[in-house]
Amino acid sequence: VGALVREYGGTRVLIVYGGKSAVRSGVLDRAENSLAEAGISSWTLGGVVPNPHLDKVYEGICIGKENSIDFLLAVGGGSVIDTAKGVRMVISQNTDDIESLMGCEVLTAGRHIPFLAVPTTAGTGSEVTPVAVISNPQKQVKQEYLSAHLLPDAAILDLRMTMTLPPKVTASTGIDALCHAIESFTCLQKNPMSDAYAAGAIPLIMRYLPIAAAHPGNKEARMAMANASLMAGTSFGNSMVGLVH
Repeated sequence: VGALVREYGGTRVLIVYGGKSAVRSGVLDRAENSLAEAGISSWTLGGVVPNPHLDKVYEGICIGKENSIDFLLAVGGGSVIDTAKGVRMVISQNTDDIESLMGCEVLTAGRHIPFLAVPTTAGTGSEVTPVAVISNPQKQVKQEYLSAHLLPDAAILDLRMTMTLPPKVTASTGIDALCHAIESFTCLQKNPMSDAYAAGAIPLIMRYLPIAAAHPGNKEARMAMANASLMAGTSFGNSMVGLVH
């Protein structure tokens, strides 16, 4: 990540991650060390939960503004990547109210901080989708944001990032990818591009998800699931399944 961040001109990085597993697995240390070796300063935003909360996005915005962050690095699952998307959109639009940006293509060109996603699950495909979903516990709603400006500038798919996932998480995230592909393949606005990605993802998941869940260290299955998740996410993002999902 250090070399890639330097390539995009990043010097002050906010690393967004989830819970203790990122620490226990050594993923967070590896990211911080890679940045340090490249002479890049970094700050962390941890504690992102599934169905990420608005409060965590605002916490990241405060860290970003206080430290003149010029690059975002998300290391985690879809909730972590969506949280980083939320931080990015608010800072780029020079606003303090993320809820004013809800909906479809509200974001303007602005100055969008470069953004790198390193998924540690194979399910949401958030690293290739123009969508972020942020929960507002006070209003008891999930708020959806959709814009081409939400896409990460780059993503690293490394099978080692998913090899420590428990079987239950491997299974549930894999089923999420399968749902994306099936919904994209059957929705009203499907198209040849989304069909091609969905048709590629479905047999990969059918073949390799049981193997990945039963044998966490199987590298072939882990890489196949990472690719299938990306393909399903690409299909999902190009078929406009949207709130039906």
